Amino acid sequence: MRHSRAICATLVVLLHSVPRSGLFGQTAADTSGLLKIHLDMRGVVSQGKRLRMGGASLGWEWGAKRDEVTLGYYWTGKRGRKDISGLAEMPFAYPPAVTEADIRFASAGYWLTITNRKRWKLSTPLEAGAGRARFSPEPGGMPESEPVRRLRLFPLQVAVYGEWKATRWLGTGIQAGYRYYLTGEEGNVLKPLNGPYYRFRVLVYMQTFYDWRNHLFRGEPLPSPFYPKSP
Repeated sequence: MRHSRAICATLVVLLHSVPRSGLFGQTAADTSGLLKIHLDMRGVVSQGKRLRMGGASLGWEWGAKRDEVTLGYYWTGKRGRKDISGLAEMPFAYPPAVTEADIRFASAGYWLTITNRKRWKLSTPLEAGAGRARFSPEPGGMPESEPVRRLRLFPLQVAVYGEWKATRWLGTGIQAGYRYYLTGEEGNVLKPLNGPYYRFRVLVYMQTFYDWRNHLFRGEPLPSPFYPKSP
């Protein structure tokens, strides 16, 4: 675990310290702003198990390098709650078979673009968030006197991200990094949830809505989604 965190941090520091114009070849880019919609599926590897989370975010991309800021919301969902409840090292947790766990948080990020081509993009996202964790016995599984445990949490995430602009309307992305949870309590009670994480994204580019709006309401021809998208 320590080795994974050190490797990820070293890679990100190196990418941020090298001038972007000298790290990879650049192509001319549109400097206008662009709103993006992201549908995310994130997972953390802990104790050799996969912890799944769903989420969605909005992003604003701008400038010649196409840096991006994002604001999103993430939650465990039914499968994720089951994943967390199965961890053996969670402190204060009830027996896994009768425990219900839930984590939700909002996260803001800054994505520094390393290179941006017509069809693909490489960047280093830095993200910080705030949310809560809730651990409780499942109905009928434990005596009603057992308390519900609630925690405030602050996830910190650093990663490397690659995006493929499949069409002018849709794209996909993959991200890998390290997530660390800070909490408002003494000791690192969420330590079992810290670890390497990955994320898959499906991106809907705003050009989709512009193209269809112009076609339906302005009578313009509908462009093929497979036309090259401006970087």
